[in-house]
Amino acid sequence: MPNCRSFTPFVKAKDARPDSGTQGADGFRGDRPEPGRTGQIAVPTTARFALYGKPLPRIEQALRLGEAFRRAVLGRARRILGEQGIPRALSGHDLPAENRHGHAFWLPEPNPQGELTHLLLHVPTGLGPEAMQVLAALRDIRYGELDFQVLLEGMGGSETFAPHSALVRESRVWRSLTPWLHPWHLKKPALRAADALHEALLGQLRREWQARGNGLPEIVGFSEMPERDFSGRRLKPVHYHRFRQKRDLAQPDRLGRMIELTFAEPVRGPLALGFGCHFGLGLFAPA
Repeated sequence: MPNCRSFTPFVKAKDARPDSGTQGADGFRGDRPEPGRTGQIAVPTTARFALYGKPLPRIEQALRLGEAFRRAVLGRARRILGEQGIPRALSGHDLPAENRHGHAFWLPEPNPQGELTHLLLHVPTGLGPEAMQVLAALRDIRYGELDFQVLLEGMGGSETFAPHSALVRESRVWRSLTPWLHPWHLKKPALRAADALHEALLGQLRREWQARGNGLPEIVGFSEMPERDFSGRRLKPVHYHRFRQKRDLAQPDRLGRMIELTFAEPVRGPLALGFGCHFGLGLFAPA
């Protein structure tokens, strides 16, 4: 196994403080220290793992790997902290109504060929000391019948990883890596004409985006892409696994779309929207 880079030191709870700075694509404050402040470190929001095994999963299986990533971390948390000690920011359970997607995003990260080589855990409200302890102890992930080793590359603000991960860079224009599935049911008038459908989908995108936080750059518009090219492998939504393993979930959209999103101003990733966005669906990369 190759040696990994160390992006940031692990942050002790007594040194951590609430985030400050610019807003990211998740709608929460960024992770940059306040100008002129010393001796304090911003609360980390993001952890990046390298994934090792053969064959590596492909982007078409991003949802399955995202769910396996969560199971592995929560299993480790259960062993270290006990069932009642699992951080809510990781489990996503018993969260306040105003949480607005502030809990964990479990995001597989592809290389240009569409192989999933890394895993990104992003918690907009921040990683507490218990969550960091769990992540530092994670060594492997069970994916179907296969076991993959993982290596923690570091924890920090999302921009920490921008030199190495396109998912956390800034852009005005973002394109689907995995299909976007609209999160709410469409009303019948929206299905009667292409223009009406486009406006209804744009309305859902804007509604979800605006719920992520105040003062976010506006979504100017979107266009549909016929496919996503991964080094000659041209993938349509039908090629992706699009259904959660959790049963009895309402899923308004079972097909999905590949889209290009345009914002009024640059936003920083990671950017994931729509049904299943916490597990790898609706994942975007800068154009």
